[in-house]
Amino acid sequence: MDQIGTKLQQIGLAVIVTLLAVVFALQFGGPQAQGCGSGGATHAAKVFGETITSGEFESYYKLGQFHRYPREVAEQQGFREHVLNGLIERELLARAATEVGFTTEAEDSMRKLARDGTALISIGVNAPPNLPSGEVPMPVTDRDGNFDIEGAKRYIKFGLGRTLGEFAEAQAREALAERMREMVLSTVTVSPEEVWDTFRRERDTATLEYVRFTPSFFGESLEPTDAELDAWIGDNAEEVDREYQANRHRYTGLEKQVRSRHILVQINNTATDEEKEAARAKATALLGRAQGGEDFEALARDNSDDTGSARRGGDLGYNPTGRMVAEFDEAQFAMEVDEISEIVETQFGFHIIKVVGIREGDVPEDEAKRELAGRLYRDARSSELAAAAASDALEALRGGSSMEELDVTLGGAPPESPEGLVPDDGMGQDTTPDTTPDTGDEAVAVTPERDPRAPQVMETRAFGRADSPITGISDNGPIVRAAFELTAEDRVAGDVIEAGGEFFVIRLFERSVVNREDVEPEVAERMRNGLIAAKRREVLRLYVQQLRDAAVAEGAILVNEDILAYDDPENT
Repeated sequence: MDQIGTKLQQIGLAVIVTLLAVVFALQFGGPQAQGCGSGGATHAAKVFGETITSGEFESYYKLGQFHRYPREVAEQQGFREHVLNGLIERELLARAATEVGFTTEAEDSMRKLARDGTALISIGVNAPPNLPSGEVPMPVTDRDGNFDIEGAKRYIKFGLGRTLGEFAEAQAREALAERMREMVLSTVTVSPEEVWDTFRRERDTATLEYVRFTPSFFGESLEPTDAELDAWIGDNAEEVDREYQANRHRYTGLEKQVRSRHILVQINNTATDEEKEAARAKATALLGRAQGGEDFEALARDNSDDTGSARRGGDLGYNPTGRMVAEFDEAQFAMEVDEISEIVETQFGFHIIKVVGIREGDVPEDEAKRELAGRLYRDARSSELAAAAASDALEALRGGSSMEELDVTLGGAPPESPEGLVPDDGMGQDTTPDTTPDTGDEAVAVTPERDPRAPQVMETRAFGRADSPITGISDNGPIVRAAFELTAEDRVAGDVIEAGGEFFVIRLFERSVVNREDVEPEVAERMRNGLIAAKRREVLRLYVQQLRDAAVAEGAILVNEDILAYDDPENT
């Protein structure tokens, strides 16, 4: 009985297919096939003379269910662009298929619709992979799951706004394009070596010890003398001029700005009364020394708890009102140049302020250029110092020092001292905003806590060839490549590695190496399938892009940009 039922179902499907083909043949030759469907007269694009009508575009937009999304989502995702690109690429592929001898009939497409209940839709090759493409289901079956010829005709006419003939012809073009895709992709293969390389990238891991040399850390303590800055300006006059032309608007029509230096004696929110009194007493003693004529820059450098500005002799640069906390602002804007304040208490602690400059209105060109030159000098010189310190550290490691010994050296010497490599940053906390990249949770300091921007030995987590072990830099590639070239016999990289404008010295701490026999068959199959899918996408993308570039060069693609508008009430 089951066999008889199956046979009857097959006979019934064949009858439906035949009836649909007859209906198609009758309508395809009638007036509805001559562009009388919705929007048939207006073109969305033309490809080598073949017209993609606005009606066809809108039908595909609905076939892919894109019209169901809110306008804001559709515009953000670029649905209309992806659909139009798909139709253009369909025409290019169908034309290429015809040139190599492929043919198809519109009736075949309708037979497929009756048999499978699906239609073909092309979406641009650069569209996100989650968008509907290829075979998509159509609501053409009745409640029992049987093909409903009248329902199909109603959906095509009223749901998609097309005649049966227009729809069938478009599906025939889709079938040609699909055959061309299959031909292009038929040669895509993945070798065992590619699978093995992917397995290694996933399973082969390394852990590094490293030291990070950040130029901004070295730049904070740079205060060029007048002679040094004059010489640098003379050697880089064109660069200074360009910088001034790009920033001159920042030096005209200024509201009042004050440049101050300060010394901070820090207190925290949980300080006891005794601790606050001790801090005030320390600040009072420092104020006395400043008022007694001691060099304010030196006092700030040696005593301020604001370690960021302390390296610059307490210099905070020029600031307008509102940049600092209210108590600090009120004090500095009430002072004259070279005046030293009394003790000013803020949420950060006790401050001693010295005003070193006031400006308002238009800043003279020479003064503005000198200020810009100072910044350019610090940027250039800080990179040189960071690179030099990294080179010294690498030389020490290559010479036999351990990472532990290097870390002691890094944390204990001032920047210009011949006894060490980098400045001692102290143990205070910087109250100014820290704009340097975060070193990430995966890095753990070997030594006691100190300024995170200071060079110090850190350790990465275990990472693979496709990972980014150090956060805060734009490209980990140079570090990762160097890491997997290191071996147990040669653990220290031979060169300083520059990545993201910073400098790194690395040493292999641990390496997990996999062997070919570790590759499980099911894992290899999964990887092979993933590689084939990725390679197929890329091969097809390149082929379609080649067709498109050639067509554009010939002026064979014309696009009606109005069809892409999302603000048209009819364009959802």
